[in-house]
Amino acid sequence: MTSAHSIIATVKTIASNAEHFGWIPHTMREIDRALRFTAGGLLFTPTDLQRTSLRAWVTATDHRIGTAEGGTDTDPLGFLPVAAEVAQLTDDELTALYQDRRREVDHNRYNVRAAHQVPSTELHFMVELFETSAQEATGESSTPAAEPSFGDAERSARYTAAARALRAAPEPEGFVIWDRINHMYVIAQHHATRAGASAEAARLDAQHRKLYSATPWA
Repeated sequence: MTSAHSIIATVKTIASNAEHFGWIPHTMREIDRALRFTAGGLLFTPTDLQRTSLRAWVTATDHRIGTAEGGTDTDPLGFLPVAAEVAQLTDDELTALYQDRRREVDHNRYNVRAAHQVPSTELHFMVELFETSAQEATGESSTPAAEPSFGDAERSARYTAAARALRAAPEPEGFVIWDRINHMYVIAQHHATRAGASAEAARLDAQHRKLYSATPWA
């Protein structure tokens, strides 16, 4: 019988591996190769190393990662609750989930989220980034910069508006884009409407399919 201490240790390991990109490209290529020669993956039994990589990847790419609802002060992106579910999967369930997730992420890597869904730590970082970018665009940064060019004023205004929207009370306003592969919010992306964010996410997805999907473990 598995002890509670052992289960907790396993969950923490899965969460840590997911957060720190703990899947090995060579191992993932081995898994994909093996799955191509099995009946829907049902005859595939992962090794311990393959299981570790699978658990890390399916945890990291879960749609709930990076939302304020699933995070805590010690686990702001919410890896632990997802890892706890993944730890309970059988090898067949884990393999099936991986295959479904691969197909899903290949076509929907970028998720649109309302700004209020962003964990507070990530939101603070995004606000700082927009404010710094606004200063740099107008040459107001403490770091020496070139003279402002045509369009810099417009870009600075856009960055300032984004920072203001993300600081808005009682909750942040607008929409942002989540990258499921890198488990982070796309830098310098903030949109006033879901339609605007969705259009940008679709563009990024198309770019992903063209440049990444065919060889994700390169």
